[in-house]
Amino acid sequence: MTNPEPGEESVLAEAGAFEDEPAENPILGWAKAIVFGIGDTAKDVLAEGRRGAREAMEQGWDRFDQKTKHRRDK
Repeated sequence: MTNPEPGEESVLAEAGAFEDEPAENPILGWAKAIVFGIGDTAKDVLAEGRRGAREAMEQGWDRFDQKTKHRRDK
């Protein structure tokens, strides 16, 4: 067997440290899933709101353009 390179010793020690860590509490895992799920849902809701607002502005400008017969600069 060969001796590990100087950098490999620290990698092996770190890998062993992860094996000794206790398993995560299942309640904590559920809480994280709920919190991250709420965050993802909020981001999706905000993105859809922005998209809807953008479409409404475009529709408003289209109606304005039809009424005034003047094209706005895009």
